[in-house]
Amino acid sequence: MIVDRRALPDKIDFHTHTDSSDGALAVRDLMTRAADAGITTLGICDHDTVLSLDDGIRFSKEMSMTVVPGIEITTRYKRFQLHVLGYFIDFEDKKFLTRLKELREGRIQRAKRIVAKLNGIKIPLKFESVFERAGENGAVGRPHIANTMVEEGFASTYDEVFEKYIGIGRPAYEANYPFPPDKAISMVKAAGGLSFLAHPSHYVNEDLLSYLLKSGLEGIEVVHPSHSEEETLYYSKFADGHSILKTGGSDFHGGLKNDDSNLGRYVIGHDWLNGMLEKLQR
Repeated sequence: MIVDRRALPDKIDFHTHTDSSDGALAVRDLMTRAADAGITTLGICDHDTVLSLDDGIRFSKEMSMTVVPGIEITTRYKRFQLHVLGYFIDFEDKKFLTRLKELREGRIQRAKRIVAKLNGIKIPLKFESVFERAGENGAVGRPHIANTMVEEGFASTYDEVFEKYIGIGRPAYEANYPFPPDKAISMVKAAGGLSFLAHPSHYVNEDLLSYLLKSGLEGIEVVHPSHSEEETLYYSKFADGHSILKTGGSDFHGGLKNDDSNLGRYVIGHDWLNGMLEKLQR
């Protein structure tokens, strides 16, 4: 199916987060902020949860905004933490939801271990405070720990928490739940969606990309705030050379991440969206 370009929105952002995972805004507030930035097609891709998608789809009808149901699945491969984006998923699929529940439980156990390590270095953070910030059905993660530590006066800034305490190699770091990326790719496909590797500049190499492509990965995130111009061009050419799809967006979280200016700046073209829609029709 080819989308009529005349009917397409001005700006398309395929990577944002709500407070159901580690974003600062409720889904309606996120959508309002995105609309103010000129975005009318919005990918909501919370970490390991689809809690906001039902409301997002419902609000989209009254806000004249297209919401693409998405997910960002946290995986681990060898020493790499990889994030797999899934788009156009059936977020009510029972098998899909069962797997997400497993991932969220892994997140809870990891967060408890991090808090225990913080307690061990004389930072009296309580897990209950972190869990309350994430919400009972949300996906608790390190950003919730960082935000809670700043709010309770254990650190001055969000970045300081990662740099001093919970980032890789720091005293309270714990690796994420060991969920392999090939399972995440299969999981997205089984739910009717398309899978993409998120922000590859963080960790990617040719061997890793080759493994992911053999596992059925359908695209990579080319446009991302962390990518330099050279990296953006490299991944765009890589995608073209391997005949895979391209995506991108602001990876907007809001709050203490101070990334408000990214909304509306990191967007993708209509041709990339058309490529995804054509793939879904095959």
